[in-house]
Amino acid sequence: MRSLLLILTLPLLTAATWLAWQHRFQVDPAHPTVDLADLVAATPPAAGVSWESTPSGQPLLALKAGTPAQPVVQRLPLPGLPPAEFLLFDFKAQAQDLTPGTMPWADGRLMIEWHPEGRQMEPEYLGSARGSETSEISCLVVSSDLGPALPVLRLEHLGISGRFLLERCRITVVHETGWRRYGRWLLLAGWFAWAAGVATSGRTSGLARPLLAAAIWLICATQWAVPGPWEALRPMAANFARTPAPTAPAPSAPAVQAPPPATVAPPAAPPAAEPAAAESLGELEFSGSLLLMVKDKIKRARPLFHVLLFFFPAFVFAVLAGRWRCVFLTAALAAGIEGAQYLFGYGFDRTDVLDLLQDAAGIGLALLAHHRLTVWLRKRRHGGDPASPADASPGQPT
Repeated sequence: MRSLLLILTLPLLTAATWLAWQHRFQVDPAHPTVDLADLVAATPPAAGVSWESTPSGQPLLALKAGTPAQPVVQRLPLPGLPPAEFLLFDFKAQAQDLTPGTMPWADGRLMIEWHPEGRQMEPEYLGSARGSETSEISCLVVSSDLGPALPVLRLEHLGISGRFLLERCRITVVHETGWRRYGRWLLLAGWFAWAAGVATSGRTSGLARPLLAAAIWLICATQWAVPGPWEALRPMAANFARTPAPTAPAPSAPAVQAPPPATVAPPAAPPAAEPAAAESLGELEFSGSLLLMVKDKIKRARPLFHVLLFFFPAFVFAVLAGRWRCVFLTAALAAGIEGAQYLFGYGFDRTDVLDLLQDAAGIGLALLAHHRLTVWLRKRRHGGDPASPADASPGQPT
């Protein structure tokens, strides 16, 4: 009966998680949505930057290549937007024959500056492009880690040739809904109860160890799957339920492959406070969780990363809850990670299949290590006779 209940509640909890995530944000009606047309009227172009128009008459911001000593940088204050904590972005940036510089990060890049009152500015990376690449995301929520902060859009062309174009950019202030503020605690309680139900099923020698295993599983699930390790937040569908629908994909503008389009006339009275030029921020500090930082540092050792990522929690689950429960918990965790990545729009390909195989290898190694530990403990307890009857797990039956 318990097994059937656990099987039935798993899809229900999954559906509830999806629903709560999709309703996490809603538009703040007190503030306007800002797009490129608003920025044309509010910001003069810096040196090497021009406001242009596409064949359809929409504004386009173009940055040409500067020099290594003086790259082209454009800052764009967002008119009408107050200090905010969450911003919804819909943007498309494209490189046009852009040759990157000598550093790995020296290409065309789009960022948001967060200016909290009385504290140092913090930049956040949005997207980048080189060659003839396109960086396009129709629904992305970025947040200030320091609370409400004044946002400023920033573009940098750090390459040695070509152009970097901002073809579309729509920015909307959003805030979290009650689904997030209150519903997450119900979801956490529900998932903890599910993991505890798995960990305590069958014979146990107490509740402390299975409940600890459930708590560790829940921490892993929230850090690795949902919300996950990413700094910027994506919906699990085309857009969040209470936000504007994403911009319909448009055909590539001929202006990107053709000679530069006509220049849009600059505003008659540009804001005097905005400087004509700004310096590049150079290499940005890595943003994201410790998990992503480690993954970024050992790109060439990706298989080892996935094996170790699952070896340690699987070994702990085996010790605390027993081997078959360990398999069930870690399998659910691996499926949740890959499923969340797919729903967030990161896709699923053969690399992800290899990740799952490496996850399975980590689980298998953990079970082998647990078996060796069990045998060693049996010898210690029974005077060196490994055949003596004993629990298959320290303090826990299988």
